[in-house]
Amino acid sequence: MNMTDGQVPQGSASAKSAVHHRWLQAVEQDIQQEYMRLHAEARSDPQRAGHGGEGTWARILSDWLPPSYEVATRRYIIPEEGDDVFETDLIIFRPTYPRALRSREEVLASGVAAAFSIKLTLNKDGIRDGFERAARISRGVKARLGSPREEISSPFPVGLLSHSHSWKKTSPGPQFGVQSICREMDNLYAQHPRESLDLLCVANLGVWSVSRVPFLPQKLVQHLDAKKGSSLSPGAVMTSVMQLDSQSPTVAVFIASLYERLSLTDPTLRPLADGFKALGDAAGGGGMPRFWSLEEVFSDDVRLALSRGIVEAADPNWRSVY
Repeated sequence: MNMTDGQVPQGSASAKSAVHHRWLQAVEQDIQQEYMRLHAEARSDPQRAGHGGEGTWARILSDWLPPSYEVATRRYIIPEEGDDVFETDLIIFRPTYPRALRSREEVLASGVAAAFSIKLTLNKDGIRDGFERAARISRGVKARLGSPREEISSPFPVGLLSHSHSWKKTSPGPQFGVQSICREMDNLYAQHPRESLDLLCVANLGVWSVSRVPFLPQKLVQHLDAKKGSSLSPGAVMTSVMQLDSQSPTVAVFIASLYERLSLTDPTLRPLADGFKALGDAAGGGGMPRFWSLEEVFSDDVRLALSRGIVEAADPNWRSVY
């Protein structure tokens, strides 16, 4: 094959990457434009706006998730432990949840793929409410045992969605304010890594996500004070709520992040999650790490396997970050 310098053969990795990048750019613009159109419609029609603007988020998720992931608003999640029924603005049903049960106001926790509270304009109390709800819902769901993923994360992601925010654009900026409040509320309400708020999306500001690292060897946490460091032998768990630094439109980054979370429990979504990954592929920034002892987080079997370096590299339940 004759090629001049700089040409890339059809079908090469570089050519596919360029095509994929153009495709992602088109998709992310489609997502953002549809969100803006739906939000504008809701603002001009109070009946469409619904309670706190759930209608816009329900429609965008219905359009951009697979058809088997049905979306519903104003539902009550029935706990598996305790009697604290959780009123939830928006839920996504697991594909396996029976259709005959989906019209009921009360939903079994085992039938929920994701749950979100929604605010029109986010402020500090809205973030507080989101973190408190995430912790309460997680405590009402029976802990799953057997792998790092099952034990460090809730069976389904719990998030907070908002159309706008109340912070003025003053130095150091509203992103810094959201980040600081997230750190404060996570420390206040999350008593276990699985109780952290999984996703926070402010449509005109950014996306925040909790990162969970199941194991860090002790040599990486030796900088901690002696009292805390001694409890982290032979290693530590780390969590951090971080803003996803991406040049892509905010709502597109949120959709990509949601696919990633859903794919942890639904392997059929992994190819699409990987395909969308570039939308939120930039490293998170600004998060303050929070360290936990292995005993605080894991069962004896998982803790010993992690401390001994026994991992299943091909098993997503034993990956290094969630």
